[in-house]
Amino acid sequence: MAKPCFPVSTISSFLCCLFVSSFFVNSLVSLPFPHPDQIEILLAFKNEFPILKCDIRKWSDSRQKTKSWTSKVNKSFDGVWFDSETGLVTELDLSGACLSGSLSANSSLFRLHHLRYLDLSYNYFDSFSFLPELAKLTNLEILDLSHMGLAGEIPSSVSSLNRLRDLDLSGNELIGSFSPLINLSRLSYLSLSNNHFSGNVPCSLLTIPSLSILYMSQNHLIGTLETMNCYSRSMLESLYLSNNRLSSGSLEPLSKFFYLKDLDLSFQNTTDPVNFVSLGFKSLESLDLSGNAISRLNIRSPNLKELALNECSINEFPTFIKNLPKLKTLRIANNSLKGEVPKWLWSMPSLIQLSLSHNSLDSFEGSPKVVLNSSLYWLDLSSNAFRGSLPIVSPTLNYMFASNNSFSGDIPLSLCNQNNKLVLDLSQNHFSGSIPGCLFTSLVYLNLRNNNLTGNLPNIFDKISYLITLDVSHNQITGKLPRSLTNCTNLEFVNVGSNRIADSFPFWLKDLPNLQVIVLQSNMFHGPIYSPQHPLSFPQLRIMDISGNKFTGSLPHDYFINWSKLLISIPQEKREYVGYDSIDKVPSTPEAQEPWPQKQEQVLNWKAAAMGYGPGVLFGLAIGQVFYSYKPVLFFKLFRL
Repeated sequence: MAKPCFPVSTISSFLCCLFVSSFFVNSLVSLPFPHPDQIEILLAFKNEFPILKCDIRKWSDSRQKTKSWTSKVNKSFDGVWFDSETGLVTELDLSGACLSGSLSANSSLFRLHHLRYLDLSYNYFDSFSFLPELAKLTNLEILDLSHMGLAGEIPSSVSSLNRLRDLDLSGNELIGSFSPLINLSRLSYLSLSNNHFSGNVPCSLLTIPSLSILYMSQNHLIGTLETMNCYSRSMLESLYLSNNRLSSGSLEPLSKFFYLKDLDLSFQNTTDPVNFVSLGFKSLESLDLSGNAISRLNIRSPNLKELALNECSINEFPTFIKNLPKLKTLRIANNSLKGEVPKWLWSMPSLIQLSLSHNSLDSFEGSPKVVLNSSLYWLDLSSNAFRGSLPIVSPTLNYMFASNNSFSGDIPLSLCNQNNKLVLDLSQNHFSGSIPGCLFTSLVYLNLRNNNLTGNLPNIFDKISYLITLDVSHNQITGKLPRSLTNCTNLEFVNVGSNRIADSFPFWLKDLPNLQVIVLQSNMFHGPIYSPQHPLSFPQLRIMDISGNKFTGSLPHDYFINWSKLLISIPQEKREYVGYDSIDKVPSTPEAQEPWPQKQEQVLNWKAAAMGYGPGVLFGLAIGQVFYSYKPVLFFKLFRL
């Protein structure tokens, strides 16, 4: 019998198809997939909490994570990670998941025996009967029970979790002994901050074999640090003990912790002065002693990069600082420094961040160009007694804060030569003259409030693409608003209040998609604020103040219908515009309170506008004689001042 003959091309095609099919099958098998019994457990856990209550006041990122757990075929489970090979749940992030009520001891949660990561933080259960059951989750490596309202002692069940590497119990009401933690030999990260622990810091806690990071801030720890004679056995690299009641005539024992890199002893609530005398830290890179009354200070640490001495009652510059060759950040704000800033400070080779705010400094040793030689990118001179001309700064500077001083003269043109984007606050000084047009080529944030500036605002915003905040209020600026502001598409905050600007209502500002605050008050703006030819739509606007001008006319009832984020009702005592959390974030807004009282006589006729609104609808347009205070709060500062 003749054997069947297959063409080579047919065989090749078959093998090719077989290979491709095998590839896709293997690919599908290797994809993460939920194991059926794991889905059943997750859905059972979801049903234990039929009512989800979110409280964004306690945590802004709260969301109903279990709401996405809808069916057995739905593979999208918010906060859940499945093992790619077995389909078993290995990670469960339920932080801020709006869980409340009772988490019982027989909860389906404790059937997830393969969990390596569990985060239950920012949930608020009625009772904690489930805590002993944590011992069943023997594979846990990371456990977060922070900010849950836990009270009493550290759960003894934690001692059974011998694979734990990270444990966070911060933000609770825990007290008592640390003994459940002592035998966790793999533990490398431990946070016990913001609890009610008291007494001395036990050596047994500091010498957990693998522990490298320990947070114990904001407790009631007391005693002397001389008791910490366990440095030879400690592997600690970071130790945070701020806001306790530790006292000592000498902190020498801590200087012997060989691996210690980060040490925070700030704000020890004790009347005893802290005495640092000739301490030599071999590995220390960051040291915070803020908020302590330091009697003597002399630190030898060749690797120190960050030093914070805020609120330490220091009345002269510590000279040991110039012997720290690697120092990058120095915070020495809120002290009693006065007189000149020493010129050696600007020649420190590694210094890039310097905060001298809230002292009584009034001048700079050396020539006006002494600051030019520095490598700083962050400089805070605010709230001092500096007078005369602003020093010429280095082109590397990115952040400069010099508000609340007595600087005078013209704004220096040297500020136009910055290499990078510039955050500049020169508010509450005595600067005069006009605003240099070249200044706007690199600005992200500009605050010139409360000076003696004159002239027009430069109309040179054509090349600006990243200006976010512009505040030139409380000056003597004249002319019109520059139309080229429409090119600043990132602009969020504009305050030109309390000047002498004579212009019509800036309808063209509606072209700025991110604008949130407009303040035109107390100028000479005039004419209507409504025109059928210029329909307004401010989708992001939150506050508008046009009080103290000469606007006329009336408004249609649907004038504010597209101003979806506009809000008003700020009580008299809280009328202030708040600045930015960070350079990327939107300005925060005051809480809504009772509506502002209406004036009997207004230049504008609000009757037509009011007809279109029912009770409870508030808008953020301030008209009439409204008095407010403005405090641009720069929450994006890196320093705690």
